[in-house]
Amino acid sequence: MNFPILNFVRWYPVTSLILVSALLSVCSVIYTYYKVDDHIPVSLTGIHHLGSDYRIAEFYIDKYGGDNVGESGYSGIVCCRMLPRQWSPGLKANVRWEIHHIVRPSDHAKPETEEIAGIYQAQVPIEHYLKPDRLWVHFFPNGRVRIVVSPEGSDSEKHPIHPNDEQAMSQAVTGTPVNSLFTEEEIAVSRREDAEDRRKFGDWR
Repeated sequence: MNFPILNFVRWYPVTSLILVSALLSVCSVIYTYYKVDDHIPVSLTGIHHLGSDYRIAEFYIDKYGGDNVGESGYSGIVCCRMLPRQWSPGLKANVRWEIHHIVRPSDHAKPETEEIAGIYQAQVPIEHYLKPDRLWVHFFPNGRVRIVVSPEGSDSEKHPIHPNDEQAMSQAVTGTPVNSLFTEEEIAVSRREDAEDRRKFGDWR
């Protein structure tokens, strides 16, 4: 049986290689630009369960964020952290946070002051989720922290950590006390990266 394609390859081997290479290149471009991404950006919010005499002065997720959690126990919404579309065991994030104790003098004429109550760092599991959504970082006493994913607010019964769950802290990771949120080496690397970005893209400030 005569196969025209095989005959073409036999008669024009160089041309065939060029055509195959071109086809592979086209396929590569299509895959690169049209494949479905396996991560999506989500916002994150910090919640602390330390009481109104405390606040989280700063917290970072994978070195990004830099928001605070006020006396009310809630932070603003920070954008963004990438989450896999599908949860898998071993999914973690690096959390760094600094806790301040608010000192309120009995003499109300005197101003409030703050003192550092602890600086911590921890590798924290991102707990199981069915669909990627808003990331919630819950800070507990004694330098403990949990990360959950939910479209529901922290005051909802559908939130993974119920508002009155006294056992919620038992599942939290205990952070390691550190002297500062970032080491001098990390700060130096960050400054070099910022300088390189400004060199490439200009200073947008």
